[in-house]
Amino acid sequence: DDARRSAKGRLGKGRGALAGLLLLAAALLLPGLGAAPFERAEIYFLDAARAMVESGDWLVPRYGGEPFFDKPALAYWLMAASMNVFGATAAAGRLVSALAALGVLGATVWLGGLLLGRRSALCGGLVLATTLAFVSFGRLAMSDMLMTLWTTLAAALGVIAFGAAPGALAMPALGAVLGLGFLTKGPVAVLLPGLGLVLLAVQARRAQRPWPTPRALLLAAAVFLPVALGWFGVVAHRLGSEPLRYFFLSENLERFAGATYDSEQPPWYYLTAYLALGLPWSPLLPLAVRRAWRGTAPPLRFLLGWAFLMAVPLSLSRGKIDYYLLPLLPPLGLAIGHLFACEPWRAWERHVARGLLVAAAAALLLIVLGRGPTLPREWLPAAPVLALAAGVAAGGAALCLWGAARWRPVRTLGVLAGVTAALIFGLATFFVPAFAAGQPQQALLGEVREELRYRPEAALVLCGDPARVQRAVLFEARRGSQERCDLWAAATDDAPALFLLDADEQQSVGRTLRGISAHRYLPADTLTLRGLLAPPRPAWLYLGANFATESPVALRKEGREYRKAVLARRAARQARERRAAREGEPR
Repeated sequence: DDARRSAKGRLGKGRGALAGLLLLAAALLLPGLGAAPFERAEIYFLDAARAMVESGDWLVPRYGGEPFFDKPALAYWLMAASMNVFGATAAAGRLVSALAALGVLGATVWLGGLLLGRRSALCGGLVLATTLAFVSFGRLAMSDMLMTLWTTLAAALGVIAFGAAPGALAMPALGAVLGLGFLTKGPVAVLLPGLGLVLLAVQARRAQRPWPTPRALLLAAAVFLPVALGWFGVVAHRLGSEPLRYFFLSENLERFAGATYDSEQPPWYYLTAYLALGLPWSPLLPLAVRRAWRGTAPPLRFLLGWAFLMAVPLSLSRGKIDYYLLPLLPPLGLAIGHLFACEPWRAWERHVARGLLVAAAAALLLIVLGRGPTLPREWLPAAPVLALAAGVAAGGAALCLWGAARWRPVRTLGVLAGVTAALIFGLATFFVPAFAAGQPQQALLGEVREELRYRPEAALVLCGDPARVQRAVLFEARRGSQERCDLWAAATDDAPALFLLDADEQQSVGRTLRGISAHRYLPADTLTLRGLLAPPRPAWLYLGANFATESPVALRKEGREYRKAVLARRAARQARERRAAREGEPR
């Protein structure tokens, strides 16, 4: 009875710790979910999901009104279902990734518990929940966090399927999860967890454990095939083989072996990408690797070996993007979390951890002293929020220094995780919405809508879009844009068009157009890690048109601008006359 009560107590504590971990992650993922500007590939998923809701066609994804087969349908379906409930907003689409991230966190703790024990699993979950890339991409409406969920679940089910007591449902569940991954991202969603399954099979053979029976494998395949390929079959029946050819050849084979728009990165790209995106924990990965190399724990070697195997095809592929790293974060997070759950640490390992805490304190103090990343005032929150942020940063620096002086493994984990969580929460809740409010997207969107009310056939023409206005126009106003740099030809064409111009284009082409507005903006990449480390670069964006307006709002605005210009010219003329009179007076 005492042993049973003790086991129940440990189970209750484990569930409570997991619930607290999920609440912490939700506090980092959900606040201000709809406030951030559109980032990365979000617009493709958001526009396709909105089109499904508005058209009622849930079979064929459409981007800009045209069939779009870059990805399978599951992510679009889930985002469309969310929009059906919460409205066609960016927040509704992003909610799918945020919930998937919470699922990834739960699956990671489950996987860690199966391999390393409850303590290491919870430490690894805390590492993952406060990893920069995990939170950042968990707030974006894309399919990669959803694929990471299926990849992590597949690894956990594989551990059970190749274990000593696999259970009857392990293989069918594994087939279903792999099928959902294929329906989310395609073949790569089977390849990445498949590499882990191969490692588990090798470990099972070395431990003389039996593999799943042929009957179990056939059952898994029977579940996998309809889930993975059913949508592809219906699309081929309706539209022919061209969508399948485009997806499997152009979006997969050519992305891996051919020249694509993201093919200019070196083979070691993902190593440097992880050092940045894995902060604040990535500097500790060499410690986890060394412990696995010198230790005798097969589970830890499995996690790191699986991550390494996943990195191999990603690095060999010519198409490389940083968020392709997301499936590696759960095993790497568990490996680093295992460090904090283990004793003892060697002296040099303690020095590395203390150095990381001191570096974090120095970075926070630079922010407090105004020597860190800064933005112009109009893109920052109110002064009281800035004062509070400075106080939190100073407190975080003091906490890091205290952790370095009174070093313990779990204390280091708690300090780094707490400080990181506070910073991420402040950025998501206050700074990102303030940045979005300072950008011109909403003002420009209102002006474009007003012009389109009276000239609905007008196109939006632009050569570049550093502020990413066209994404807001497409999603909010349902109007695509023409990306062309022969602006003179478009400006002198009889077809009505609105023009989004930078300062140089305004000096040339803009002088021939009807000016509508001018807006100051910061480039959209300002909030990236690289952008924050560079000096801010405010610039001007101009909206013009090659047709006369019938909008009373625009006409009143033109009248005000005309009167302001007349008064400015009159004041300038009077100033010149007074100056000339003074210069003509005898001395």
